[in-house]
Amino acid sequence: MGKRRAVGIARERIDILLRLALETADSDLNMAESYARLAWRIAEKYNLRNKTVLRRYFRCSKCKSPLIPGRSLRIRILKGRGVGLICLKCGGVKLIPVFHEKDKSPGFEAYSTRLESGACS
Repeated sequence: MGKRRAVGIARERIDILLRLALETADSDLNMAESYARLAWRIAEKYNLRNKTVLRRYFRCSKCKSPLIPGRSLRIRILKGRGVGLICLKCGGVKLIPVFHEKDKSPGFEAYSTRLESGACS
């Protein structure tokens, strides 16, 4: 079996395991955590850890336990900072920054208007 085919199968297995983890989180948290842990191990083996869903939601950076939204993860909106993901086991916080057009620094706006007018060329 070629590497490309193996990676494709690994991605399918990860998606299936993460879906199962979310579905079984309400009834059996231990089983959901084992599904998420297994998905993470498959991702490590085939070097697929950079997938955003795996990095942000399914692994606590402090205690390394799987995070299931609503069961072992609390999601909060933090004013001016973005979205906070809080692990309910260890209390670790992961921030996902959210920026708006008006939040950019004034220096950036001045630089972009100078570029549009051709003053920098």
